[in-house]
Amino acid sequence: MILPSLSALQVLDALSRTGTVRDAAVAVRLSQSAVSHKLKALEQQVGFPLTRAKGRGVVLTAEARRYVAAVRPALAILQEAHSGLDQAKGSLEIAVTSGFAATWLAPRLNAFLHRYPAISLKLRSVAAGEDMPAFDLAIMFTDQPAQGAERLFDVTFFPVCSPDFLHAAAPLTVDDLTPDMLMHLDTRDDWAQWLALSGRSLDLGESRMAFTGLLAMYAAAQAGMGLCLGDAVTSERALRSGRLVRPFEEELSARASYWITPPPGGFTAPAAAFAQWLREGFREGSAVALER
Repeated sequence: MILPSLSALQVLDALSRTGTVRDAAVAVRLSQSAVSHKLKALEQQVGFPLTRAKGRGVVLTAEARRYVAAVRPALAILQEAHSGLDQAKGSLEIAVTSGFAATWLAPRLNAFLHRYPAISLKLRSVAAGEDMPAFDLAIMFTDQPAQGAERLFDVTFFPVCSPDFLHAAAPLTVDDLTPDMLMHLDTRDDWAQWLALSGRSLDLGESRMAFTGLLAMYAAAQAGMGLCLGDAVTSERALRSGRLVRPFEEELSARASYWITPPPGGFTAPAAAFAQWLREGFREGSAVALER
């Protein structure tokens, strides 16, 4: 006896699970006529009727129910083996801005590796202005994205500081801010814009604290040295744990955004899987979803 086709058995299983030809067609992504054709062909192979009329539809015969119950375990094994063939596998090298890598991405990588156990991952942290290494996928914070880049998410800035700093300065208002309280990352422009947004004019030329790395600036803020500008993604864990707090609600929209960038030759299968995983995490603003 010639074994039935896998697709025909899947149609029979779908009909058994859904109860109607229409729903079975949706489940297996075929037209209703194609489902009916496969069922008729399968009947000829097995030698007994698979369905009988009931009302305006059909139901499985007793023989068909026994048959599908017998073949379902084998179907499950075959489907699992087939899906494993399509799973992304191989090496994946990611170039990513160091602050985002340390504060958001690295704590969530275990979820990605659990989903794709056949992928080996190498993470290259890249500082602002540093030459880009060879990569399979890059995640950059920039206002000049490379050709082919896809926007991952936008950023708004807001002041953050340690609870101890806020307690010592309480009550703290925008008018209480002085240049030596403010920590800068690369430039004083962001603070100047945030202050203007909040209705405050302040000469920042006397500011004493400037950093070239996001992590060092956050560490200084957590140590109570002053206020810095954070965002909901890179400071999210520190805010959630209480290491940092927000003394003011005003937010400044950043000129730059985070972008996913493919290499010139396009994404490899592992890189495409990683890009999709990132999109899931930031869909509808859900920047923390990938921890699960």
